[in-house]
Amino acid sequence: MKKLILHILIIFSTIGLNAQSLLPIKYGLKAGLNITNITSTPIEGVKNLESSSKVAISGGFYMEIPLTDKWYINPELVYSQKGASFEYDYIHDYNINNRQKYSTTNNLSISYIELNPTISYRASHKVSLNLGPTISYLIQTDYSYTQDPTNQHTLRDGELNEETLDVGLNCGLSYYINDHLLIESKVYSGFLKMGEVSRPIDLKKDEASHTLKNRAIVFSLAYLF
Repeated sequence: MKKLILHILIIFSTIGLNAQSLLPIKYGLKAGLNITNITSTPIEGVKNLESSSKVAISGGFYMEIPLTDKWYINPELVYSQKGASFEYDYIHDYNINNRQKYSTTNNLSISYIELNPTISYRASHKVSLNLGPTISYLIQTDYSYTQDPTNQHTLRDGELNEETLDVGLNCGLSYYINDHLLIESKVYSGFLKMGEVSRPIDLKKDEASHTLKNRAIVFSLAYLF
């Protein structure tokens, strides 16, 4: 993964050096606030999750490579946190006439290293429109699970099986306060599943109860040198 990111950055730098535009390549730092959540798809017969958003952070390195005076490639290499809180219920039959309903609370925080090769169109001197893919590599997961009432030690806890790679699409705009400072907003939608949730009663089955994908709204501030 590290070699792939390095090769892509070298390609972007080469494109910039060979661009027809006389505009300079700019380098910068970016810091942002992520409002993140998940979309979930349940298997047939299972009620969907009830999720709520989390606020997280992101930050890293940013480049502006002009192709013309209107079109730019803006690659980013950033650290980004995502996640969500979600709940689900399930029923377990222990014996005849012995049924228990459980309510669960789940908290998910995940961290990625992201490569964002964004294509930008400079609609005006102040505003640019941005679109591009995101390739994310998972570096950390923090998942907590609680349920009420407790499972009386007859069932295991629910499980999350996360994926190492996430791919999605960013769409947004940038506003240039001046030549060195800009603010940016974008919406991220994940294409690949970032993980699967299995309830305690699903753990012996081949299919997890819910498939999860990332989504986020990101607000960033970038400074260009």
